[in-house]
Amino acid sequence: MWRVNTLGFAILGLLARRPLSGYRVAQLMREPIGFFWNAGHAQIHGTLRKLVEAGWAEYRTEPGPGPHDKKLYSATAAGRAALAEWAASPLPTPQPHDELLLRVYNGWLADPDTMRDMLTAEIERREASLAHYLAVQAEFEADGTPTDPRSTRFVDYATVLNGIGSERNVLDWLRWLVTKLRG
Repeated sequence: MWRVNTLGFAILGLLARRPLSGYRVAQLMREPIGFFWNAGHAQIHGTLRKLVEAGWAEYRTEPGPGPHDKKLYSATAAGRAALAEWAASPLPTPQPHDELLLRVYNGWLADPDTMRDMLTAEIERREASLAHYLAVQAEFEADGTPTDPRSTRFVDYATVLNGIGSERNVLDWLRWLVTKLRG
């Protein structure tokens, strides 16, 4: 039997909120889930199929805009229970894979000007990401800051705040590095 991986739980979390087509799941995997987890269309559709086979998701068909019917997936009661259990279970020891840190770690071999240019480009990318997070935060707060920790709105807001803090932390570190590379 298929062992549900983290992507499966990410998708199941979307399906537990409301019925979604595979296309809409892929869109949501870009944003907001893409803020902290991402996957391609092939992975998403394969995982949807496996979730259905495992009895954790189901689908109904509706007429689609083209020649094919549209499948709307949703989490089953068993899927919601498994998701709730997984969400509160202890985290495994993280296995970091941070390419930026790996590049900086080996940056002592690189030309300082080239390294600084790469880091400056990363600063620009992260500043754009931070600006996006801040815009999403402002949208939340315009509707009233969520306070009920059992609501999807609250956990969405909490993940955005984490993204803001993470980006600010990395930006501070990158700016420090660029300053040091200027010598």
